[in-house]
Amino acid sequence: MSILNITEKISEYLNDFLLLKLVLVAVVLMILSYIINRTVAWFFKKSTFFEEEIAKTIQSVIRSTLRYGITILFIIYLIGQFIDLKGILAGAGIIGVIIGFAAQQMLKDILLGMTRLSDNEFRVGNFVTFNGTSSGTVEEIGVRFMQIREWSGKLLTIPHGEIRTIQNFNKGRMRVIEKVTVSYQEDPKRMASLLEEVCKICNEKYSQTLLRLEDGEPEQDFRYIGVTDLNPNKKYHGYELCIVGLVNPEDFFQTSRDVRFELMNVFYDNGVQMPAANLKVQQEKNEELYYERINE
Repeated sequence: MSILNITEKISEYLNDFLLLKLVLVAVVLMILSYIINRTVAWFFKKSTFFEEEIAKTIQSVIRSTLRYGITILFIIYLIGQFIDLKGILAGAGIIGVIIGFAAQQMLKDILLGMTRLSDNEFRVGNFVTFNGTSSGTVEEIGVRFMQIREWSGKLLTIPHGEIRTIQNFNKGRMRVIEKVTVSYQEDPKRMASLLEEVCKICNEKYSQTLLRLEDGEPEQDFRYIGVTDLNPNKKYHGYELCIVGLVNPEDFFQTSRDVRFELMNVFYDNGVQMPAANLKVQQEKNEELYYERINE
């Protein structure tokens, strides 16, 4: 018996057992998907052409595209077992309009996803904030949605169509901006001197985190920029001071914590007064004004 005859007999047998044929097709598609994913993973593991973040992003997109592609192929194959696809293709224009209205949100998510991927707005591994509310590390980027891991450990899935604004903490540069409010009783000259001391300490201890120019010099070291607000908090009365510094994006969060520690350490050593909860202004008979603290 020739191989051709065997193939024909298997085909006739499968035509009599539709469920078995569908299972075999599904298995073949899954094996094909597995082989492609493993091949892509092996390629990027051995390749040195792409950065790690770019490689993870491309792999994420390929996985997502394969899932949708294989699902669509299987659905088309399943429909073809019961309906003549030639007749469907003849009316593809009308059907396309119907499907477009029914799945417009999905199509919107896919189109926006492809646009964002081409614009390189974010990559796998970036820390981002969406719509000013949701923050986390990008774990998966698909053609329809993306997943971020929040600080608490929760995995958040966001369709591309719901993303309006994106803040990327790992792209380009990051500026550490630390503001602190102290009591009005503190001498501004003394506070300026203390904050300049904090900047000197940070420039010595955390110089490796500073963003540098081509000649190796810091683009902006840690520096005191002055009084930025006279009453930033309506509950605690005091004036606000600020120090800043340009750092590498990957060092931003740890460096911010380190700068806050140095600030509080210097404030504690020098007995800096924090802002009072409330102040009440009273007028004496001799029309001299004084401030009295009120303990709540």
